[in-house]
Amino acid sequence: MWGSTVNAGRKLNPFDDDLKPRQMKERRPLNLKSLSVDLVVDPPAPKLGEQRQMIVSVRLTNRGRRLVQLDFPTTQRVDLFLKDKSGKVLEHWADDQKFENESGLVAINPGERIEYNLTVSTREMTAGGEFVIEALFPRYEPLRATTKVVPTQ
Repeated sequence: MWGSTVNAGRKLNPFDDDLKPRQMKERRPLNLKSLSVDLVVDPPAPKLGEQRQMIVSVRLTNRGRRLVQLDFPTTQRVDLFLKDKSGKVLEHWADDQKFENESGLVAINPGERIEYNLTVSTREMTAGGEFVIEALFPRYEPLRATTKVVPTQ
């Protein structure tokens, strides 16, 4: 019994050169095809005389069979643009937000989703005009969605 507890000629010093560090596994490339992005605007057709803001829900769903991890260099997870019919940016949501330089990780299990609710002003909109809301996830260009909004008076 004593023989099994004695280190047979090998030191247990963690700073010893004989001990080799464990090899890191290579991370598999991220499969963004299993993720889908959906936009929901509330109200879908804002009345400009009554509503000064719209709430845009950005939903990211993992439709795959594996856990998906997204790395972000700052605390910003999502971004949003309000554009007119010609594509000119009328409002950039991130301009009015404060983000810290802290990296973060978002993990989405299979079959689950995360949702971000963003507020967008209607002050740049005109009644009857067609506007495009585009949401995206920084660092992950394929993860984007757009929807059209036509406000009323």
